[in-house]
Amino acid sequence: MSKILVARSGDLGFVKVVGRGSFQNSGCLKAFYLQLLKEGVTRFVIDLGACTYLDSTFLGILLGLGLKLRESGNGLLNILNASSRNLELLRNLGLDRLIQLSGGTLPGDPASTTKTAPIKPPDEGPNASGKTAPLIPPAGNGNGAAALNMSGLKDENLEEMPCPVPTRAEAAPTILEAHEALMKFDARNVPKFKDVVEFLREDLGQTAKS
Repeated sequence: MSKILVARSGDLGFVKVVGRGSFQNSGCLKAFYLQLLKEGVTRFVIDLGACTYLDSTFLGILLGLGLKLRESGNGLLNILNASSRNLELLRNLGLDRLIQLSGGTLPGDPASTTKTAPIKPPDEGPNASGKTAPLIPPAGNGNGAAALNMSGLKDENLEEMPCPVPTRAEAAPTILEAHEALMKFDARNVPKFKDVVEFLREDLGQTAKS
């Protein structure tokens, strides 16, 4: 069963995707991050270690979060523990130009796709300096410690978001928004999603956006 698990610590929000990330739960993800953005959260970690599938709607909603954080001028979005397949999907849609990605590689590994060090789960013990390494460097407001060990949180320490499965009609505006964002962000996505967007606009009674 797919689910979205969430937590917050200071100015950092944490999301763990279990199972499929799709149009069925992308609206829940959006609702969560919009609420946290209103509350001043500027850093997000998305753990895909238990994610078995990502569709383009879910990826478009993730892109929307990344764009909002970029607009803020001081936001950061990191994706952790992505499988090779999910990394490929993210890169193929151009999201690696905006979002820091990690396939779970160790610091210094040439295969790592992120410039920041992965978080060490609490049960792995401290490093040589006696401190665990944060994914995101401490922010100037003193809340940097919130980033420590969040990828090591166990499921029982996370809250499952209530996420009723929408009908296709209910999900259509979110699907359209996600694919329009993907096309606008990277021109290579236009031929991939042009037909889908045109169909959804017609279905929703919308005119094409310039």
